[in-house]
Amino acid sequence: MPVDRPTFSESWYRVADLKPRLRSLVQSYRQRYRGRTWHVLRDSANNKFFRLDEASYHFVGLLNGQRPVADAWKVCCEQLGDSAPTQGEAIQLLGQLYQSNLLDADLPADAAGMFERFRKRKRKEIGGYFMNLLFSRIPLIDPDHFLDSWVKAFSWCFGPIGLFLWTVLLASGLWAITGRVDDLWNQKSGILAPSNLPWLYVCMILIKGVHEFGHGFACKHFGRQSHSGGEVHTMGIMFIVFMPLPYVDATSAWSLRNKWHRAFIGAAGMYVEIAIGAAAAIVWANSVPGTLAHALAYNLIFIAGVTTVLFNANPLIKFDGYYILSDLLETPNLAQRGKDYLYYLIKKYIYGVRRPRDPSHSSGERFWLVVYAVGASIYRVFISVSIILFVVDALKYMGILLAMSGVIGWVIVPVFKWAHYLLTSPELHRVRGRAQLATVLFFAVLIGTLGFIPAPYHARGEGVVEPGEIEMVFAGTDGFIDSVLPSATQVKAGGVELMAASNHELQIEHRRLLADRGLYEAYYRKARSEEPAQAQIVQAQIQAVNEQLVRVNDKLSALRIQPSIDGVWVSEKADRLVGTFVKQGEPIGVLVDTSRLLIRVTTDQYVGPLVMKDSGVGSIVQMRVRGRPEALIQGRVVKVLKAARRELPSAALGYAGGGSIAVDTENSKGTLAQEPFFEIQIEPVTTGSEPAPLYAGQRVVARFDLPDTPLLKQWWLAIRQVIQQRF
Repeated sequence: MPVDRPTFSESWYRVADLKPRLRSLVQSYRQRYRGRTWHVLRDSANNKFFRLDEASYHFVGLLNGQRPVADAWKVCCEQLGDSAPTQGEAIQLLGQLYQSNLLDADLPADAAGMFERFRKRKRKEIGGYFMNLLFSRIPLIDPDHFLDSWVKAFSWCFGPIGLFLWTVLLASGLWAITGRVDDLWNQKSGILAPSNLPWLYVCMILIKGVHEFGHGFACKHFGRQSHSGGEVHTMGIMFIVFMPLPYVDATSAWSLRNKWHRAFIGAAGMYVEIAIGAAAAIVWANSVPGTLAHALAYNLIFIAGVTTVLFNANPLIKFDGYYILSDLLETPNLAQRGKDYLYYLIKKYIYGVRRPRDPSHSSGERFWLVVYAVGASIYRVFISVSIILFVVDALKYMGILLAMSGVIGWVIVPVFKWAHYLLTSPELHRVRGRAQLATVLFFAVLIGTLGFIPAPYHARGEGVVEPGEIEMVFAGTDGFIDSVLPSATQVKAGGVELMAASNHELQIEHRRLLADRGLYEAYYRKARSEEPAQAQIVQAQIQAVNEQLVRVNDKLSALRIQPSIDGVWVSEKADRLVGTFVKQGEPIGVLVDTSRLLIRVTTDQYVGPLVMKDSGVGSIVQMRVRGRPEALIQGRVVKVLKAARRELPSAALGYAGGGSIAVDTENSKGTLAQEPFFEIQIEPVTTGSEPAPLYAGQRVVARFDLPDTPLLKQWWLAIRQVIQQRF
């Protein structure tokens, strides 16, 4: 035997005389994974599965309840040579079978105690305690008889005819919403409206119930084809973040030899969901907005689309996508074996443990085990934190409980388990000092790096581009409009008229005053030579008429409006104003100076003070345009409004306009933020002769450079902000 697989074990005497055998209810299925033959053992009593390679299965097959373990091992060595399991591997195999309730044997106390070591493969690891609070299952009924009765009626759905009709339905659904994607997207704001929530939950129960029956009927269909497996004995309620949803246990699919059949069973729920979503898209596109049918169809599209992509199809959490990926990669138990392989690498290459158990079976598996373990761990933390924050917003005290459970499950329990392993594990009896020293050095380096070495620190805010100067244009006096300059015309100050109007009453009044003034002037010339006293009275009357003429002339001049600044004339109703009557002070349009742009950036009440303190006026800011991230633009802070505000510069910055700021749902304009914010005004900086590639109305994301700060301090500040904001 190679050095890595010592033939003999010092614990062999504990099991050598045992006469175990597989329980009578255990069923065996042969499968191929990555070019190797494996045997899957199934306990029909609880629908649990266990996988053995050829050598292990040969050894277990020799155990018939009459032959001692030692004799079976000798026969196995004679027949298989170096491929036979070693004594240590045989002990481990017997322990795993015993803990999986697949082995029938009377064990002495010392052997039973030794087999307890193998229970660790059944325990949840980091995060398991917390995840059990969010995802729990309650079995209720056995649907096997019902599925057997109806499987023939639905089997065609999973054959060529069903796949063809599914493709046609999907194409029809996509065609129905072609050209209406904007309408589909804009309707999302009402999905969580209080009046829609009951209908949303009803649709979710309906579509998830069909989803689970899709798994069940597919399992039955392919089980009948292969004449193995296909039993579905458990259906019940699964609580996802305390929301009850139906579930079905289709794990008997693991006994099927064809991996494509297993993968299709895993995808069957999404298969029927997408069909329902496509049918709902057709109904939505052909129904009247505001009707119940239109709203229900949108709910079905949302559930079949969003939940399928974010949860069911995602392989990083243990839903349908995970089992599909495991089948396609031919790597069963991918999640647990991935974590075990990371532990194996640490034990072997860092702690120096001799002959740690390698959970991988081939070089091709090792890559996927590492990639999946790292990716799934990161995503699990991300999705769990997101769920906690969601629950906190909806149910404050329940969110606090979940947050405490998360800290216990992710931090406290793993630390204590790892410390217990370092202090007491027999696996480390020869390298315990090295393992403990390596662990201490690792955490010392980690804390030193994160807690004391400054790292780049940035704050971000979203803003909207506005012209540097905007001047409203109002009607100067009452009148009928004769002409209006077309909108979007570039104008110069004092140049072409923006608007020309007429007022016949003013014109008549102007002519009357001119006539009165001429008459009074004639009286004045006559009275000046004949009656000097009367001349003074007439002179006063002439002065009064002149004052009235000045006022009338001002009003007549106000009928013709010229631009006061250089810019662009903008009037939404310019083409409809000619011939209409306007009153004095009525808005006509605006003059926009586009030669100078101003960016009004909003930051929350945590980032705002940091920017005021560490950046301030004159600091350089980097910006990127929403929808055009490749363009990097520089700007200079010109003003920081210190007082917190709630009125947004533009509705485009709020949720309703696609922005990132939560707004008051009762505000019809969508410009009233739920929480106060700080406003920072920035001017773009031109480089060379090229102007900044910005246009009024665009949304930008600005990044403010703050003093370098250790990562731990940055994270601690972020955690404090979240706690203060929500609690």
